[in-house]
Amino acid sequence: MNKPVRAAVAAGIIALGGLAFWAVQSHAALPPQYDRWNEFRAVLSDNSIPQKLGTYDLAERIERVGDLSYRVHGGKCFIAVKLSKRAPTGPQGQPMVGGSVISIAEVGEPTCK
Repeated sequence: MNKPVRAAVAAGIIALGGLAFWAVQSHAALPPQYDRWNEFRAVLSDNSIPQKLGTYDLAERIERVGDLSYRVHGGKCFIAVKLSKRAPTGPQGQPMVGGSVISIAEVGEPTCK
């Protein structure tokens, strides 16, 4: 093989490698609905919300009002809930790969109409 052909083949291989790397990187993030489901799970798992609403059973409606902000409705009242998100960590606190850890940051007091 002569030098120009070798150079063209090498450039093609490098281009394909770069394209493959870019394709893998573009699929590394989790879809946004994964975070939304985890946020709903965090809101539903908090036992203080039904107690504060006075319903003692399931909420009638959960409304997303902003990034990591929700309103839980029950009867004529609702409660504002703020969530927090952090990167996952291992047993010694080292950063790990995976979805964000979502937890309750603040549960407000009931607001009734």
